Amino acid sequence: MNALQLTPLQRLQRRTYEILDGAVADSKSKACEIFIAVLVVANVLAIILESVHELHEAYEHYFHYFDLVSVMVFSVEFVLRVWSCGMKYDPAPGSAWQGRKEYVFSPFGLVDFFSTVPFYLQLIFP
Repeated sequence: MNALQLTPLQRLQRRTYEILDGAVADSKSKACEIFIAVLVVANVLAIILESVHELHEAYEHYFHYFDLVSVMVFSVEFVLRVWSCGMKYDPAPGSAWQGRKEYVFSPFGLVDFFSTVPFYLQLIFP
């Protein structure tokens, strides 16, 4: 199916896939890639800094809010990746689920999933 035959929602889905997957080398893909990489590094630094007792005591609320925002960003990214991977293959019966299944069970998909699940489990089981 070419780009002219896609519905507006399918075009949005394909563009989301291109940006998140880096399938197209453009400024939006690069900016998204850099943003996610910087956020990952910032999370690692926050974990390291939070392990210092004095910093944890002094900035506990900031660490909490940063963690909350980060988990929300990573959750939205995961959901958008799962949704948009439906456009990885040309439309055919089952192809959308094939793309989604490939992402979810890929090393990147598993890391994305298991990095956010503890936050939600903590909400369910305090």
